Amino acid sequence: MVHVTSTVRPVAQPVSTITRARTAATKASSTAGTSSTTGTSTTAGAATAAGESTDSGAADFLALFTSKTTGSAASNPPPPQAPPPPAPTAQSVFGPNPWIGNPTGIGPNGATYSYNPYYFATAQTAATVAQMVGGKVVQSNQFTGSGGAFQQQQPNYMVQLADGRMINPGLVASFYDHGYPQSYVDMMVACEVQNA
Repeated sequence: MVHVTSTVRPVAQPVSTITRARTAATKASSTAGTSSTTGTSTTAGAATAAGESTDSGAADFLALFTSKTTGSAASNPPPPQAPPPPAPTAQSVFGPNPWIGNPTGIGPNGATYSYNPYYFATAQTAATVAQMVGGKVVQSNQFTGSGGAFQQQQPNYMVQLADGRMINPGLVASFYDHGYPQSYVDMMVACEVQNA
């Protein structure tokens, strides 16, 4: 058994009503702006002699789809934008050699091993970083300490902050070695100082 609710069914309009509305709209749009024989203007939406309006709204609807041409102003292309500044490099900020070349250590058996140069800033790099963050340069053996079986051949130049915390300027210089923009490097340096 099927239940049908009459309120759900769409109400069909008689075809003659739609045809009359289209005809009236076409007449109204074709006579818009012309004068009648009595000298009065007849436009879509004007009242007829009997006082009834012939405006069906179709003329306004058709106006939505009528293209209008306007005079085009001389188009000027936008000026070319200046290219962004090149990303800073470690060499452009700290000089041609920001790190000590081939830092090494000696093990208890006398064997020599290498350290990552990023942890071994030169004295010049350390001085530049100290000036950037407001600290002073100190030397220390960060990997071996003192009196152990392993010995560093070169000390680490570190930057001691005003509150006594230390950061490695070689790591700060490495931030410039990845092609990051200056704003991003500044953020990384601030994080390094904050998390020291």
